[in-house]
Amino acid sequence: MSLLLNGKPVADKIKAYLKEQFQTLETPAKMKLIQVKGDPASSYYVQNIIRNGKKLGAVVELVELEEDSTTQELLEIIHDANTDPSVHGIMIQEPLPKHMDVLKVNAAIDPCKDIDALNPVNMGHIMMGINSLTPCTPTAVFATLRYYKIPTQGEHVAIIGRSDVVGKPLANMLLRKAEFADATVTVLHSRSSQLKELTRQADILVAAVGRAGFVTEDMIGENTVIIDVGINEQIDAEGKVSFVGDVDFNACVGKALAITPVPGGIGTITSAILFLNLLRAVKGVQKDNKTIDDFLTLIFVGNHDE
Repeated sequence: MSLLLNGKPVADKIKAYLKEQFQTLETPAKMKLIQVKGDPASSYYVQNIIRNGKKLGAVVELVELEEDSTTQELLEIIHDANTDPSVHGIMIQEPLPKHMDVLKVNAAIDPCKDIDALNPVNMGHIMMGINSLTPCTPTAVFATLRYYKIPTQGEHVAIIGRSDVVGKPLANMLLRKAEFADATVTVLHSRSSQLKELTRQADILVAAVGRAGFVTEDMIGENTVIIDVGINEQIDAEGKVSFVGDVDFNACVGKALAITPVPGGIGTITSAILFLNLLRAVKGVQKDNKTIDDFLTLIFVGNHDE
């Protein structure tokens, strides 16, 4: 049976550290959370962020815009948050309506307050190996590998998915010259030729393609570690809603060396990483000079002589 890489113990470790750190701040950590109405699933995530903020001791200020709001209206709110010294982090809840310019919105966020790390400046820093805020989901994958002591140096990591949110930044994070990176990375997608042959060669397979059950048993090797990033909604004949990953879990769980569940895996950790980014924004990434590797060492290994 495969080792189950549950997200809860990882998230609990991160949250315990954050709660302790937030209590030591002279000024409360404050996140400006901006949501454009219209997507029911977004409201669930927004309320979850607010609840987590209360538990951890951070302030989450929600700004809600109507569905027909313009890009300019959103940009004005971002500008106000950028220039407000009491706001340490800015989070735009996606998806945004199709009529909004997502690239312009992401580029408008102050990189030092960009706790979802979607500003092109932060994306460029990740590619160049410059210390910066890192996207929440790729960092959650990175944290999972660290917590469960899954080696990456010299290992072949195959990532199925080339999105700006997961695939591309994760590939660059794992390519860095660092103790917990230094991987050989292959970025694949649904149109890659010889997809199965390439995924079977992977020591670590990250599924981030956004298709339920896309990764099947014949796509993995017996020593493959599977990290399932996907969260796909399914509705059965009786109208019951459930969530599954990009991996056919039942088929792969007996063959893979280790596997993350959905739900209860990467998504659980991602919400904790958002607040870790808020803490990093409060401290000032360049001023504090701690990398994400440094913070994960503090959290998982311990050494609170900070």
